[in-house]
Amino acid sequence: MTVGSAVKAMVLNGLGFVHQQLYLVPLFFQNKPTQRLIAPGIEAQHLHDDTLGRALDTLYAAGVTALYRLLGTTAVPRLGLTPTCAHLHSTSFHVDGRYNSNEEPDAHVIHLTRGYRRDHRPDLNQVMLDLIVEHQAGIPVLMKPLSGNTSDVRDFGPVVTEHMRQLQTTDGTTYLVADSALYSAANLQQLAVTGTPWITRVPATLTKAQTALEHVIPETMWPLRDG
Repeated sequence: MTVGSAVKAMVLNGLGFVHQQLYLVPLFFQNKPTQRLIAPGIEAQHLHDDTLGRALDTLYAAGVTALYRLLGTTAVPRLGLTPTCAHLHSTSFHVDGRYNSNEEPDAHVIHLTRGYRRDHRPDLNQVMLDLIVEHQAGIPVLMKPLSGNTSDVRDFGPVVTEHMRQLQTTDGTTYLVADSALYSAANLQQLAVTGTPWITRVPATLTKAQTALEHVIPETMWPLRDG
């Protein structure tokens, strides 16, 4: 059983039973043609939680963010896509249980803790996820898990520095589209250093933005058409 076959099995299982534990994966594949779906010689009983757990440990040791970035940037040209812009956004997922929320944060381990809520569950700990997708087919080219109390304003800068330069190299000039969390002095400096063209919204909390909004004359504006 290769790591690739194990990952393929978990992906297929996740399409239908995303909330099931790993030890139930063999049950999912009992009536499935595993030798055609995964690899020759693979049977349902081979997909137990020990095998899948070792595969996950191997992925963690290799670095899941770098691996996912490689997969994404490889898939895009193979599909004949020519992305000219990439969309960056983050979201949060709440989790049940304590996990490592009571432990001291470790720089190399995601810390499940409370942070800014997006799913209306302030009573639970959470984990964050950064995602960059290309605009044509919506294929993710970056997926980066983060601790639950990570700030978008602080994290978007490292994402630009670490990942946008590679997108520029593999896909050519790529605009970065993001919400107003991208608009900070530090992030704009990072964008300038990497030479990344960007599109975002100036936060309405800035004094100059508030002044501009106060002087808007709605009668002189017109609605945008779709597209």
